[in-house]
Amino acid sequence: MKQLLSIVILITSLSCYGQATRQTTHKPNYDSLRIVLEEMVYKDQNIRRILIDSVGLDSPHAGTYIKQMQNIDADNQVKLNVILDKYGWIEQSKIGKKAAEGFFYIVQHSDIALMEKWFPEFKRLASIGEADKTACAMMEDRLLMWKGKKQIYGSQASTFREDKKLAVWPIEDARNVNKRRKEMGFDLTVEQNAARLKAVYNENEQLPTKNK
Repeated sequence: MKQLLSIVILITSLSCYGQATRQTTHKPNYDSLRIVLEEMVYKDQNIRRILIDSVGLDSPHAGTYIKQMQNIDADNQVKLNVILDKYGWIEQSKIGKKAAEGFFYIVQHSDIALMEKWFPEFKRLASIGEADKTACAMMEDRLLMWKGKKQIYGSQASTFREDKKLAVWPIEDARNVNKRRKEMGFDLTVEQNAARLKAVYNENEQLPTKNK
């Protein structure tokens, strides 16, 4: 009952969108945070599974699910911002790997401002084994792509080409990208990942002119 009460209090506090957050002087209730973060991960990933695997991005009904996804993302971001402001990016040894994924997924699906704010701490934790280094590599690639720069690990694809086909975003030193991917824990080569995404991959791909 005590555990349930603390979870209800935490969820209620995360739902108070208009209230200013305050730094806590109390030790975080990691069990409660774990449950809340795992639920946020489930919502984030479930709507994307439905959209991509069941409905399809090219379906005439995709718009409805994209809107649902955007609403879920917005709600998750508000709640995660409260957690980040109070406790920072929590080490995965304290909340578990699945709950720790919530920090990555929700920040990754937010905007460049939130990513830039928290990426240095994410990278620091990944370097000491307290966050997923593969996920960290993916966020670094996405930040570089959004800034119009070449990515490092080849994890990001976009419809940036004139033919509008999904393609792997240009990679810095593409010849050695698979070595870097292996070091960061990726299971697939860049070629295999491109095939999985049904994306075009060109080792010599250049940045779009408008981003130069």
